[in-house]
Amino acid sequence: MTANTKRILVHLKKTKPKEGQEVLARFSQCILEYFGATDLTTHLHAELVNNRLVVTDDLTGKTPVKLKHPPFCPVLHLSPEDVAALSPEIANRGVDVGAAVVMETGDGKVLLTRRAKQLRAFPGIWVPPGGHIEENETFVEAGLREFGEETGLQLQASQCVGNKLHLLALWESVYPPKLSHGLPRRHHVVVYLYGKLISDLTSDKLTSQLKMQPEEVDACTWLDRDIITNIVKLSDEESPELPSTSGRLPQTIRAIVLNDEGKQVDLDLPLAPLLQTSGDKECLGRVSTGTKFAFEEWLKRTSE
Repeated sequence: MTANTKRILVHLKKTKPKEGQEVLARFSQCILEYFGATDLTTHLHAELVNNRLVVTDDLTGKTPVKLKHPPFCPVLHLSPEDVAALSPEIANRGVDVGAAVVMETGDGKVLLTRRAKQLRAFPGIWVPPGGHIEENETFVEAGLREFGEETGLQLQASQCVGNKLHLLALWESVYPPKLSHGLPRRHHVVVYLYGKLISDLTSDKLTSQLKMQPEEVDACTWLDRDIITNIVKLSDEESPELPSTSGRLPQTIRAIVLNDEGKQVDLDLPLAPLLQTSGDKECLGRVSTGTKFAFEEWLKRTSE
């Protein structure tokens, strides 16, 4: 996102007690808590309206989508003292909006990217390609633009089964991911999209077209359904050990990695770090908690 690009912010609208009133989400405000959710998830409706993401609990005639955050969501646990300690620049930011794409190839694999280690938020973490939604974009336009910018894969909705991408889920993302890591500096709603590419767009074919953006991404890998299933089995409240089915999993995964000279090379990376949880410290090389949630929703969607 360039300096001159208008930021898309989250606005909240609930049916009660003041029906129809729309408010700008505050940076320090937990969105699930705002809508009275007592669990980690709730179903809402989300829509881009005049460069605002309007999230509402009014589902009359609307398609619901699941919104989730982790049990350790930092903004849920902020104390009044924590809020007062936020710098004015951060406290007045609002909640940003991003889009990420779970793109399934014709041979049933999904692309993950490892965020570059110099990034200010979630460095070294594995996520689907994605980024900020820009002014006048739709979810799909933003997701495919970011997908192309980060990976060099210029894909279109017309190359997907049914000629479209689907809204998969929403994730309330905060960085750092736990208060024990420091006060929040970033707060987003991530809109996850899902697309299934036509049969001839396989992982092998697309690998030959990969051209990673080094400022954003330093590695890519294609994961099959078995590995994704095992990643989902680990929640961030469980021990960061391999699941009981790990005997069927490979010890390594094939990845395309940027070396010190900035060239893309094929390497075998250990699978175990991807299966880590956030734990008490930032674990480089793990799959993000939001990505695990998106994968869980993808597995449900594609098994129907």
